[in-house]
Amino acid sequence: MRIAVCDDEIGTCSEIETMILDFAEGRGLQVETEVFYSGETLYPFVSEYDLIFLDILLLEMDGVRLGQRIREELGNETVSIVYISSKESYAMSLFSVRPLDFLIKPITREKLNAVLTTYLRLRENGKNEFLFKVGKSLYRQYLEEIRYFACNGKKVELSAISGTWEFYGNMREVWRQVEGKGFLAIHKSYVVNTAFVAVYHYDSVELSDGSCLPVSQRYRKIVREHLMAEYGGRI
Repeated sequence: MRIAVCDDEIGTCSEIETMILDFAEGRGLQVETEVFYSGETLYPFVSEYDLIFLDILLLEMDGVRLGQRIREELGNETVSIVYISSKESYAMSLFSVRPLDFLIKPITREKLNAVLTTYLRLRENGKNEFLFKVGKSLYRQYLEEIRYFACNGKKVELSAISGTWEFYGNMREVWRQVEGKGFLAIHKSYVVNTAFVAVYHYDSVELSDGSCLPVSQRYRKIVREHLMAEYGGRI
């Protein structure tokens, strides 16, 4: 789990980071944290994080504006945002950003632990869903119903039992949601749900619906290792 802390107060960032790492250590979680002191420096790296603690009163690009850009310009609905501020009056202006929570400074260990516990519970409950945005609408698709993802330029095609959708994104963002959940990267432009693979070939896979996807040379070793792990000495 990767967590970013963004606040222009160095002391606040240090305190939050320490509490996050203590929480993770106490629960045996693998967590990476990174600190940013402005919205401008955080914005280009937003997609690399699962959770962001974001101050509202930043000097140039304030936290509300940054949150709006994350949701609207980037179309990123997967990163969870926890706002932090010394004033409660900002709470009503945050609805459009759909934050996970809103914490008032000074932030205590109890408050932060409660937010992290809530985040982990929601993450566990939503682990079998894939979220994507088409236009201004947010879609949820069960992972077990998705056949594969195909990337074409700046768009991703999602093929599922119930239909096919296209949305703006890239394979890196897709992989962040499906890694370790029964999916296999077989090409820089294809990620397949192994539950739908009927036949593995050296340079392609055939799915149960009859479609065929290429396996690039770069990924053939990965596919081979997957088959060895799955079927052992039977191949």
